[in-house]
Amino acid sequence: MTDDHKSYTVWWDQPNGVVRTDWLRHAVCTLPVAHQVTADIRGLGQGRVLSLVDLRPLKSIDRESRQYFMGDHSAYRAVALVADAPVSRMIANFFLGMFSQAIPVRMFAADDAAIDWLQQQP
Repeated sequence: MTDDHKSYTVWWDQPNGVVRTDWLRHAVCTLPVAHQVTADIRGLGQGRVLSLVDLRPLKSIDRESRQYFMGDHSAYRAVALVADAPVSRMIANFFLGMFSQAIPVRMFAADDAAIDWLQQQP
């Protein structure tokens, strides 16, 4: 998958010490995309990261992708999901309900609150 065809951007937010995943408007996350997101995060070379995921533009995420993200905790120390509309909150609730406390995961309506929480995580 080339950068021109990605439905998301992964980037290191140096001032806040978090990795951000920003989805493009109406993006759909399939299993190959989920694998690539995690590979891109690992490719940043930051080890296990604090991750802020902006779900607001995301249209959907399939079951296989949700299961993949839930099962692979090796790249993450904690995950903050930013969701403010019914669809993005529904997607976030899938994660909250399925992440059996393996890593801290929480939903927020705004980036600032999410970053504050992430920076308090070990």
